Amino acid sequence: MSVENKKITGILLMLCASTCFVTMSMLVKAMGDSMPILELIFLRSSLAVPILLAALIKRGKPLVTRAWGVLLLRALFGSVAMFCFYYALTNMPLADCVFLGRTQPLFLTLLAPFIVSERAPKEAWVAIFCGLAGSLFIMRPGLAWSLAAWVALLAALCAAVAHLMVRRLSRTDDPGVIVFNFTLILAIISGLFCFNSFQKPDWQQWGLICGVSFFASSGQYLLTTAYRYDKAPAIAAASYASVIFSVIFGYYFWGEIPAPATWIGGFCIVCGGIWLIYSRMRCVDE
Repeated sequence: MSVENKKITGILLMLCASTCFVTMSMLVKAMGDSMPILELIFLRSSLAVPILLAALIKRGKPLVTRAWGVLLLRALFGSVAMFCFYYALTNMPLADCVFLGRTQPLFLTLLAPFIVSERAPKEAWVAIFCGLAGSLFIMRPGLAWSLAAWVALLAALCAAVAHLMVRRLSRTDDPGVIVFNFTLILAIISGLFCFNSFQKPDWQQWGLICGVSFFASSGQYLLTTAYRYDKAPAIAAASYASVIFSVIFGYYFWGEIPAPATWIGGFCIVCGGIWLIYSRMRCVDE
């Protein structure tokens, strides 16, 4: 596969991953406060472990990654990011939460030279600064920032570090192996914390949990695969497409109508993402 086609493949995979993650976010929000966050994370991970394990065995892939130290860092930051994101989802509008999560590419681009020795292509910087400007509109500096908004930003920072760890792992390991190892560690850690306070879910909760597990695991696999095809900042910037689905889901299911400042911020974020995709596709034509 040519370099140009790899770039487009990476962006398309990230767009699919973003769709999965927003759908997962919708299901987590639908769960609300009916279940402790750690228990949700435990069940979401536990359901996926046997499926991922069976897939690896069927494909004849190894069950353990080569870079265990990098994997543990990915699990640590990924776990914190997931907990913070789930908390923010249940305490603020879906669109606002997802919009703020799109500050992740900015954090990722700033950290990428130090962690994976990759500098952002110029088109990624355009998308990233559009995303930053949009996020500032949404946060509305000068007003009282809610705890959930700060937690959403912390989730974005931790997710950026976790994604850079994925980029490093993807250089040596199969995406399925990486996702399986992360999911297994996540299930063990969350299980230890929620063991004494475990609450048996009802049938409706089980349905939502199965959906969360499916879309989260699918998104993780697509995301991990995407990082094999292009530089980390370029791939991360493509995730801006998720803001469109977050607005649609938020309005349709909860009647959440974003404030004017949120619309302006979302427009900036989407424009940055569109510019990135257009620039990468133009590289193929040339």
